[in-house]
Parts: sequence; C-alpha cells; structure tokens
Amino acid sequence: MNTSRTTAPQTPQAGRRARRAAAPAALLLTAALTALLPIQPADADVDTLTCTGTSHLAYSPGLTFTPQTTTITETDTYTSCASSDPTLTSGHISGSFPVAGLSCATLTAGPDRYPVIWNNGQTSTIAFAQTEATIVAGVQQYVGTGTVISGEFNGATAVFTWAYLPPSPLNCLAPGGLTSQDGTVTAVITGL
Repeated sequence: MNTSRTTAPQTPQAGRRARRAAAPAALLLTAALTALLPIQPADADVDTLTCTGTSHLAYSPGLTFTPQTTTITETDTYTSCASSDPTLTSGHISGSFPVAGLSCATLTAGPDRYPVIWNNGQTSTIAFAQTEATIVAGVQQYVGTGTVISGEFNGATAVFTWAYLPPSPLNCLAPGGLTSQDGTVTAVITGL
C-alpha cells in the first residue's frame, strides 16, 4: 500500500495566496498567546517607585491671619506603592519642624530633608534641593525635587507632590485658628 501523497506543483502566485491566508491565522495565534503572558503594570516600571497616599498637617499654635512662628507636625502615609522592589508596598513620614512668619495668607515649603520609612524595614532620606509652593486650580500644591541621599534608592531622583485645599477664612478667624489640614501626596523616585 502506498501512503505517499503527491501534490501538484504550486505556482508562485498560489504560494503567495497561501502565505496571505496564513498571516491572519498567525496573527490571531500570536495575540492569543500574548494574552496568556503575565503583564507588568505600567505603574511598576523597573526604574521607578511611585507611591500615593494622604498627608496630614497639624499646626501649633493654629494658623490665623497674623504671621507667627508655628510648629508643623506632618504625617504622610503612602498606602499604594509600585516599584521593582516587590517587598515595598507602603511607607510613611512623620516629623515636626518650626516655620517663622506662617499665617493663613502665606504659603511655605516644608523641611529640606524627609526620612521615609518603608514597610520593608528600609528607609530613604530625601534631600530636596527645590520646593515650590503654588496654588493650582484652587488647590495649594507643593512640589519638592531632590535626591535620595541615604538608604534604599540612594542616588535616585525624587519628586514629591503634596496637595491641600486652601484654608477656610472662617477657620483662620476662629479662636485657636486653623489647627490642621488634610490632603494628598504622590512620591515618584526615578533612576533606581
């Protein structure tokens, strides 16, 4: 019994038609296989740490419209972090610093160094070379740009952005003044 097959010789045009017909099938197969592969989230770039969270500022004494030296106690909590370090998922900052001449009518930047404590037991000390305080679309915004000078991500570039609603004039006029503000914070560290 002869099991060999014979095929008629193909013309070059018939071969091109067969390849054209196979191209969509190959494309569908490639798309199906790609869908099965794990995808790294866009916010988990291997060279970047991105964290979002909340910021709480407490003022002592409370802010009024009269400039005075005030101690600011800042507590930032980073509840969502994505980076190349799978052990790092959150972090926080907590500290106090005095500011001379602070009032409800003035914007001021925070300290030039921030020690961030990460959930994996590591720390990063950020030295801000520049901090800008502006009002953008009715929101107080502070952008600190600097470098990680010690700890995890040493040598990387850091940009932190804090946003708060401006203080209510009624709170500033109340006995004791404005005693706290709550807002959001985003931390981006690049060049890990």
